[in-house]
Parts: sequence; structure tokens; C-alpha cells
Amino acid sequence: MPKIKTFKPARQIVLWIAANAGGVGKTTLGIHIGYRFAQLGLKVLFIDLDTNGSLARFCGLDSDLKPALTTAALFDRNFDGNYPIFTPEWGNPQGCFDTCLGGDVMLGVALDLPTRTGRELILKKAFKKYPTNYDLIILDSPASLDVLSYAALAMATHILIPLPMSIKLSGIDSLLKWIRMETEALDLNPPPTLLGGVPMRVATSADQQAFGQEISDVLDGQSVPCFPGVRFSTEFENASNRGMAPLYLYRPKHPACKDFDPIIAELTRSFQVAPVS
Repeated sequence: MPKIKTFKPARQIVLWIAANAGGVGKTTLGIHIGYRFAQLGLKVLFIDLDTNGSLARFCGLDSDLKPALTTAALFDRNFDGNYPIFTPEWGNPQGCFDTCLGGDVMLGVALDLPTRTGRELILKKAFKKYPTNYDLIILDSPASLDVLSYAALAMATHILIPLPMSIKLSGIDSLLKWIRMETEALDLNPPPTLLGGVPMRVATSADQQAFGQEISDVLDGQSVPCFPGVRFSTEFENASNRGMAPLYLYRPKHPACKDFDPIIAELTRSFQVAPVS
């Protein structure tokens, strides 16, 4: 049986899927990126910082968990390196795809963090004190720019922004300005690489296509790349409702699967992912 080629990045990558609103397709984008890289042999950890608990549904997992079994544990004052890891019901591809689940418990974390010194660096320091062997860590953003967003920004090596066709152009501008301003305020060195924006839920109507061009123009005006869009399809929702979130699993021949190819290709280059000899 021929040996399956595997790939690794040059260093551990922490990718923040950043957003300042809910329902923008960040979990969908993160799931598909993570799963595709896991297929290439990378060890992937998907950390849910959001309060809506959608990652558990996407993975076919129970969302009603004690805080010690969720992402909240990583922010606990007594965290001892025992990461609360769950594997999706759809199993692992060639590498691995693990999760730390969020949900309602993250509301308590968001309320507690402002009372703590160095709150922006708590998540980053947890991984520094207790290193993991994951090649790619994906942070699923809260639905607003709150204290958990600061934690994600401080830990990230790279940032990717999902941009649904319903987004206000002013929202894109404000998010980009926030990222740049807070990167400087936190004195992040090196600063995270802003990879670009990904138009999500792109329809084929002329109006939607025109709006997509407006989004591209806004990003270009701030020297931020714009990726080709991911089309709208009800199959994304159907897949997540069945706990089989990656369309690669639910409908592997669906045309939308190929929409992620240029994104994966550029991230592979940016992450310096190469075959392992």
C-alpha cells in the first residue's frame, strides 16, 4: 500500500477567524479550512470562543457541558494544562481535527476577564505554559469585539475575515481599524498577518455580484487582499444540522467544495505548509 503524503507548516499557526457580528459564516469558514488541512495530515485544534455553541452542533457533539469541559477551562485561574478536547462525531481525517467547545459558559468568561490583570494574554500564556503538538489552531471569534476578541488577537499569528453579502461596508472598515489599532496597543511583536477577507454566502444575482465588488474595493483601499467568494447554498446548513459540517463529507461533489480551493492554496503558501519527507 503506497504511503500517504503528509504536510506540516514551518511553525505552529494560530488562525483567528475574526468578525464583529454574528451569522457571518465564520464557523463554516473555519470548519472547512481546518478539515481540509487535517486531510493533508496537519493536527488541527478548533477553539470556540463564541457563546452560541454552534461548533458543537456542527460537530454532532453535546453543547450542554460543565465549564471544565469547555473552552472556559483555558481561562480558569487554576488551569493545569488539561485541555478539554473533543473529537467530532464525524471522526478524524488523515491528520486530526479536535475541538474545544464554547457556548453559554463563555458569557461567564467574558464577565470575569475584565477583573483580571493581563486579561488579553491569558489564553496565549496558557498555550505557552502548556504547549500542544497541534500544527494549526483555529480560533472561532465571538460575535462582537469584546474581551474575548482581545484574547484571540493577542494569540493569533494570522487573521482571516469572513464577509457575508449582508455586511455593511462601514462594518468592514471599523473591524480593520480595530485590528490595527489594538495590535499596536497590545504591542504585538511580531504582529499577526492579516491574510484578507473572504466573501461568504455569495449569490449569483447581479446585485450581489456588484456588492461583492464593493467589498473588494473597500479591502483594496486598506491594502487587504480579497479572496474569491464562497457561494450561498442551503447544503451548508443541512450539513451542520446533521452534525456533518464539512461539505466535503456531506456532499463531497457539491460545487461549493471547490470554492475553498483558492483559500486553502493561499493559506498553504502563507503558512509555509510543505510535504514531510
